[in-house]
Amino acid sequence: MEYGTIDTSATLNSTEVGQSGDARNSMVHFTSRWLVGSIPEGVMLISVVLNSMAAGVMFIFSNTIMPALAALEAKEGIMAMNTINDIILNPFFFVVFFGGLISAFPAFRMWKNPGEYSVPARYYGVATTVVFFFGNFMVTGTQNVPMNNELLAVDPDSDEGAAYWEDTYLTSWVAWNTARGIFATLSALLGALCLTFMAKGK
Repeated sequence: MEYGTIDTSATLNSTEVGQSGDARNSMVHFTSRWLVGSIPEGVMLISVVLNSMAAGVMFIFSNTIMPALAALEAKEGIMAMNTINDIILNPFFFVVFFGGLISAFPAFRMWKNPGEYSVPARYYGVATTVVFFFGNFMVTGTQNVPMNNELLAVDPDSDEGAAYWEDTYLTSWVAWNTARGIFATLSALLGALCLTFMAKGK
């Protein structure tokens, strides 16, 4: 170091540290303000999106696909639906259709840490999980899937097969599909409300 000169290295280093800290603080502020502030919030957000997508799938079936198949001859409708039921069973479908149940994680986390979240957030978290589990997951397993299996077992060329298609499948299956779509929509709304109160904090 020479006398009469100013050592700017320390000043530059402190300036860089300050700028780095400001950048980090800005990023944290942006994330908490515009995105999500914690892992449970992020998981709940994903659950809301997946529940909404599941509701959309069921809406398309009740509103478009099933009326279109009903307009076909019974044999053609049965064969087309069996093909759909076979193709639709893939990993991506299962993630979209049942992935919303990951809301159980933030619901459990909030229930175990009541001091960190408001009462509405905790109850909405439980509600969205319970509604989706019983309204979509259980309905699918106890109503729609058994009817899919029965449809697969019938002879498309027989009168019995046509009767099952027209009198049972096109009525009961569609009704239960519409019901689980309504429950999935309700679950998405409850999840969104939960997310809103999670963001507000205690």
